[in-house]
Amino acid sequence: MDELLYVVAAPFKQHAADFMSVREFEFSLSFGLKWMSPENAAKVRNTALSLQLVEINEDKLIPKFDVTKVDIPRGFRPSEKIFHERPLIEQIMAMISACSGLDKKNVAALISRKQENLGDLVDIEIAALVVAREIGCDINNIYSKVLADMFPNMK
Repeated sequence: MDELLYVVAAPFKQHAADFMSVREFEFSLSFGLKWMSPENAAKVRNTALSLQLVEINEDKLIPKFDVTKVDIPRGFRPSEKIFHERPLIEQIMAMISACSGLDKKNVAALISRKQENLGDLVDIEIAALVVAREIGCDINNIYSKVLADMFPNMK
């Protein structure tokens, strides 16, 4: 499963909570689990929001995936790469994985099959968006990223 999904799920699992305040989430990542600085915890929160792994409702973070299905490996600690911008295809795959409960390998297979079915006439990111939409994932906020990536000179 995706490393970011482990990190986002951990505070909810640790507190056996269906929701938590933004402050509690960040505090749990930085001081409870001792995985990162408060600044990096805020980056994780922002990334999770942009990938729609969580949503904010009245200052409460609510996971948009089934936290109980995420099995965090014993002794897990996030790597530094979690704080860097991930390639667009990885971001879309993480959204699909969180939405569907499928692991990364199965998501990649679905995307690859979809791209093949489309005659390899579309970029992998577009095939991934089609898969996400077919599965029923809310991917509205990633469209602008894909558009900017596909057509960097458009304004």
